[in-house]
Amino acid sequence: MRVSSRGQQFRTAIFSITRHHRTWFVVTVCLFVALMVGLATGDLIAQVPDLIFADGFESGDTSAWTSTEPSSSIPYGLPHHLGLGLTNSPSNLDWMTDSGIAWDYRYQYLAGGVNTGDGWATWNSPPGQFVTYYLNASANAGYLPVLTYYTIVQSDPYPYTEPPDGNLNTPATMNAYFEDFKLLMTKAGDDGRTVIIHVEPDLWGYMQSFHGDDPANTSVSVASSGFAEAAGFANNARGFAQLLVALRDTYAPNAILAWHVSNWATGTDLSINNGDGEVLGLQVVDFYQGLGADFDLMFFDPSDRDSGYKQVVLGQGPSAWWDADDFDRFRIYIQTICNATDLKAMLWQVPIGNQLYRSCNNSEGHYQDNRPEYYLGNTNQQHLIDSADAGVIAILFGGGSGACTSYRDAEGDGITNPPPINGNDLIAVYADDDGGNLRLSAAAYYDAGVVPVN
Repeated sequence: MRVSSRGQQFRTAIFSITRHHRTWFVVTVCLFVALMVGLATGDLIAQVPDLIFADGFESGDTSAWTSTEPSSSIPYGLPHHLGLGLTNSPSNLDWMTDSGIAWDYRYQYLAGGVNTGDGWATWNSPPGQFVTYYLNASANAGYLPVLTYYTIVQSDPYPYTEPPDGNLNTPATMNAYFEDFKLLMTKAGDDGRTVIIHVEPDLWGYMQSFHGDDPANTSVSVASSGFAEAAGFANNARGFAQLLVALRDTYAPNAILAWHVSNWATGTDLSINNGDGEVLGLQVVDFYQGLGADFDLMFFDPSDRDSGYKQVVLGQGPSAWWDADDFDRFRIYIQTICNATDLKAMLWQVPIGNQLYRSCNNSEGHYQDNRPEYYLGNTNQQHLIDSADAGVIAILFGGGSGACTSYRDAEGDGITNPPPINGNDLIAVYADDDGGNLRLSAAAYYDAGVVPVN
């Protein structure tokens, strides 16, 4: 940390508290201060609200208390409203800033493998400098950075093999993995500001679906990797998760660690119209709690591709599309997991396509979906309120492949208005591959007043 020794001790004390109890620690301190000042001045009650709601709520603003659901605490440093964000690489930052929209988050994959010579650590010099650049650029633009750490499946000697059991059980690979993760934590810690580290999407789902609900049954080379700080950690998924948290605690107490929930982790794929959200959610909770590792957030991805992409490219049928029952099932799944773990959730890599603008005609880069309409449609604020009640504090939009619909003109084909399909008769005036729908919907959401979360 770039702080004085006294400041270092205080900051370390703050962040050493169990991660999802930080907010209540801060509130407790605020109440104590208010009590002392109030006793001295006789003005006790009037001073408490401003201390608690320093994140933008005015004294007397009761809008934050509209939720009737049990609530867990929001990780330290995150907004107390339902925020929106985008997948956003350095070359596309100008699109976000030029949009004039008060986006809260931007996210970027850190990928390429840990021992391939092409991993994120090599993207700039010195090693790991890419993260420093990304964090600085995000802060300067007013966005909270989210880094999706996705490296094990691309590493040698078994690249792109899923589940990545071969890599997980190769000591040399895991030694390089832990060194790579430590580098990331060191860079995040040196920066000192709030950053979300989203750890290995799909990996936890593969562990559970292939090896069962007890993470001790998933073999991972941890202590046996020879990584010095792994000594004493079990050679299984429990030891793996616990070591990652320990490295965060040591090198980057300012970093928020997010655990990824896969819709198919239990063996029943919730994303294709299957399963009971509560039953499946509790099964995921069993696996997560079995890790014995304190992550700070849950990440959920409703789909990794636009529904139109799944139909046209992957040949899926009607199950590629969600109806109201599917969205309700997903919300119950989220709520069950959030309530049982006392963690908040973010929706990540949410498809961008729509069924409104002619630009989305199910051609490459212009595929249809209905999730932006569900969450950000003109008459759908209740869906956001219900999501917030379930534990969702942010929605991050992005495609799971380069061919998916983008919020910008990724296809380079300018403004497009082909003949309408499926009733999408709105005329685009933006070159965005989605016809400008996400841009316009996000602006309308912020202009109308954000949904508070607590």
